[in-house]
Amino acid sequence: MTEEISDPELISAFKAGDAGALGLLMERHKAAVYGYLLRLTGRPDAADDLFQEVFLKLVKNPSSYGEKDKFKAWLFTVARNAAMDHFRRESSRGEVPLEGDGEHPGPADFIASPEPGPEAAAVNKALGERLDAALALLSSDQREVFYLRHYSGLSFREIAEMLSVPIGTVLARMSRAAAQLRKELGRQGMQ
Repeated sequence: MTEEISDPELISAFKAGDAGALGLLMERHKAAVYGYLLRLTGRPDAADDLFQEVFLKLVKNPSSYGEKDKFKAWLFTVARNAAMDHFRRESSRGEVPLEGDGEHPGPADFIASPEPGPEAAAVNKALGERLDAALALLSSDQREVFYLRHYSGLSFREIAEMLSVPIGTVLARMSRAAAQLRKELGRQGMQ
């Protein structure tokens, strides 16, 4: 049984000229980073473009990742910055698709079990719509911390470092988000 190669080892291999190492990194982190970008933008096309932009930064400037940094936290910082740049570009054109609008999906549209039957699909859709409505009530700061914690698997410390805020701020945002979601989902009879 082969031991899994760590992210820093893959980056070192990539810097040494092993292009396959970059492919392994992309494959390893695609689901989490793409999912995070999709939840932020609500648009698969934008998430695809931003995902590629994140790894293109590593290709163009491999030294932008410091060996002392945790790769996953660095990667999500780059992803967040790319998304914020995207929102600035979109807002300058008058378009900011942060939430699902009927035409473009919202975050809950992507919560589903693999291959659900028709009944399960209907239940998942209803649950997704209720969760989407509850998430929409959170402040953008609370929603971001919630996504980073629950969908991207970052620790509270990593989120604090990524957002450049004290860990207490991250914990407070998460606590308020959880309380608001419990309240709203309880009101909807989903607790």
